[in-house]
Amino acid sequence: MARIMIVDDTLFMRTLIKSILKTAGHIVVAEAKDGEEACRKYMMFKPDLVTMDITMQGMNGLDAVKCITDHDKNARIIMISAMSQKNMVIKALKNGAKHFVIKPITVEKLIAVINEVMGKQAETSIAIEDFKEIKNSIEEMKRAISEFDAAEKL
Repeated sequence: MARIMIVDDTLFMRTLIKSILKTAGHIVVAEAKDGEEACRKYMMFKPDLVTMDITMQGMNGLDAVKCITDHDKNARIIMISAMSQKNMVIKALKNGAKHFVIKPITVEKLIAVINEVMGKQAETSIAIEDFKEIKNSIEEMKRAISEFDAAEKL
């Protein structure tokens, strides 16, 4: 379950994406209709993931990705685009977006991409926890060896 912000200038798309996300057990913590609102709400809500349309009035999705990733290099942003926006998707990925979904959006496609993006972060978190456990075990072994050496000297 992820906390997600939806950014799209059309109410229909926000509603469709929200329905897909809720069905999959995710929580929609915020919605924005343009890039400027997305940047502001990202800082307020700190979502786990953002779905971002590219073409919007005012600040577009490309600029919003840059704004968000300038403040949070680890932001997980999925671009939602039409097939004709291939060059813009590439720019968004260069600006820090993690993945993209080509319209029309299907439940399977969106959920698969969200799981992939969230899974990458989960794998990193697991690796860090595993490292901490190994480090603690090594420290415990060092203490046990020191105690054994000290007892042996007596």
